[in-house]
Amino acid sequence: MKLTLISLILMFLLNGNQSYSHSQLDEVATNSKQKNTKDCFVVDEYGDELRLNDIRYLQNPKADNKGLEKGKKIGEVMFKVNGNVCLGYNIKNGDATWVEIGTPIYQVQGYAETYRLFADGKIYEAIDSPNTKKLGDIFDVAGKVKKVTLEYYKDNDNTSNYDIYSADFSEQDSKLFAENFLTLEYVKKNEIAERNEYVIRFLLQDNTSFHVLYWPEQNVFFRSNGNEASL
Repeated sequence: MKLTLISLILMFLLNGNQSYSHSQLDEVATNSKQKNTKDCFVVDEYGDELRLNDIRYLQNPKADNKGLEKGKKIGEVMFKVNGNVCLGYNIKNGDATWVEIGTPIYQVQGYAETYRLFADGKIYEAIDSPNTKKLGDIFDVAGKVKKVTLEYYKDNDNTSNYDIYSADFSEQDSKLFAENFLTLEYVKKNEIAERNEYVIRFLLQDNTSFHVLYWPEQNVFFRSNGNEASL
């Protein structure tokens, strides 16, 4: 199955691993806050993310954690960003935007730590990673996809409400689509359309899920450009 299945579905829709004592962590927090927030505009509106080993992880708010287990501890949060930094602060390794200092960071059993982490009872998933050449280098989901769904969100009469249209791929097409998707070239920054975006949702065997955005007019996925098969 080629990524051209998207076009058919759209027709239906459009109709640092160091350990620190808590006293050391408190000192780091105090010194960082004094350094970063003196006589400046303090920022407290970052999204929920972690930075570890130069990988940027975003919290997945829709992940069902019931079927997941913690692996080994690989680090701790060294600095909480929100409320403690000036505008323009660059998030560093060991930083978390919302999770408190000293919170343990764990692997998620069954997944590479370069893709999924546990912290503060939440799942964080990699979105940017160095030395990545294809999407499969980030998304450690090969052989784990149960179903792929294409979703489209449409504003409802210019109100705050919106209608959701969705279509499921068959089991076989889901498997083949996922295999092809993971081979796509990873792009750090690509040209993205400002409208008509779709959501491609991957439901995994453990009943967790993740999604990526897709712009059909430009044949662009978030973090990848579509190939000829996706036209």
